[in-house]
Amino acid sequence: MSPDSPYRILVVDDEERIRQAVRRVLETMGMVVMEAANGREGLERIADYKPDLVLVDLMMPVMDGMEMIGRARKSHASLAFVVITGYATLEKAVEAMKQGADDFLAKPFKPQELRLVIERVLKRVATLQDMAIEKSRTRVLVESMTNGVLVIDTERRVVLMNPALRRLARWDEGEVLGRDLEEALPCPAVAQALSEVLAGQGDQDGQSVSCQITLGLAEEPMHLQVTCSPFLDSRGRLVGALAVFDDVTALRRLDELKSEYVSTVAHEIASPLSSVLSQLQNLSQGLAGELNERQGQIVRRARLRIEGIINLSKDLLDLSKIEAGAMGQAEERLAVGPILEEAVDIMRAKAADKAQSLTLEMAAELPRVAGVQRELQEVFVNLISNAVRYTPQGGRIDVRATAQDGWVRVDVSDNGFGVPIEDQEKIFQRFYRVKDANTRNIIGTGLGLPIVKRVVEAMGGNVRLRSKPGQGSTFSVLLPAVG
Repeated sequence: MSPDSPYRILVVDDEERIRQAVRRVLETMGMVVMEAANGREGLERIADYKPDLVLVDLMMPVMDGMEMIGRARKSHASLAFVVITGYATLEKAVEAMKQGADDFLAKPFKPQELRLVIERVLKRVATLQDMAIEKSRTRVLVESMTNGVLVIDTERRVVLMNPALRRLARWDEGEVLGRDLEEALPCPAVAQALSEVLAGQGDQDGQSVSCQITLGLAEEPMHLQVTCSPFLDSRGRLVGALAVFDDVTALRRLDELKSEYVSTVAHEIASPLSSVLSQLQNLSQGLAGELNERQGQIVRRARLRIEGIINLSKDLLDLSKIEAGAMGQAEERLAVGPILEEAVDIMRAKAADKAQSLTLEMAAELPRVAGVQRELQEVFVNLISNAVRYTPQGGRIDVRATAQDGWVRVDVSDNGFGVPIEDQEKIFQRFYRVKDANTRNIIGTGLGLPIVKRVVEAMGGNVRLRSKPGQGSTFSVLLPAVG
């Protein structure tokens, strides 16, 4: 404590010479000293002056030290006590400690012994005060945050849910602390993400898992981005998991407006370009007269460019339909195995062109999932195509499908260029492509992964990436099983 706010010490002893001797020593240490002649008077001084530490004699008239400590602890739980006793036995020391004393001095004691005990106890007092201040600050910070915060322990019991989360999600029905996660928070996607964090299955070396949830009525939905991370103690041991909820409703609405605009533009572009492509095809077939070699090359290049723009328009329209909820309207129970096998077969030729190994491994029995076959196949084709394009000549691509606690999991792994950590969230944004020396000449629209993410989320699942530059990538798709 600074000199401007010295420690306040109360000395409770029925012997005035002891009180005066202790006062002289403590005042030379820069402390404010108060006195009391018995336990009852000591309790009054504690109530009036709120000292930082109390030295109390065990044997006193009116009220002894043991009784005084017991009573003081009821209303001043954090107050520190040093027992002064002329009966320096182990039994007395143990009894005093059980009663709540922090240390003890045996009469007669030397000034140096008093200083050492006082300094030792006040050091603990300062540490506890710092901890209490920090804890209070943290709680105030969490309570005042506009983001929702949820903390669970390793047994999946809720230990903290701040007011912002209750307001955002309207989860304010009764007390939630101590309740099981599924009871307190009826949201399977968040429960799954927190479970994966506790199991060390998060992205970026098991550090975090993200998901998006939609709450509220259809006409006034609330969209929340949820980021779940491990909660560690001071020794780095896992003691729970933390989820932070961000309200992204306004951003989602802005995306919807942009999607409507892009959809309109893409539709208006695709129709005239299809007509131009048709005319170029007529030219290549000689319907307007034979073309020489140079003319044929120009027409072929024009066709390739226009086909690329038409494909881009198609991807934009598909993405807009997904974001508008227009796709996935005719869901059915799908067997993942045959769809995955067909997607792998579609991509085998492209993998062979680069001398790449493309393997498929599936569990003997996979549950079905709810979705649209064409859309799910597009998800798998996009992921495998992505792996083929971003894996160098002679690389390896492994596709694996497994059943996992009510989910179907499909992993597409490669030993390609990998994705830098700062780009791993961005690659799911429209048109975003990693640009470096390895990927500079790779052709793509930057829409494949956004389409994958939207389709998977529309099916109630999620997609995540684990990747290290130079070591390859693994895209994992988790879809809820329906039997």
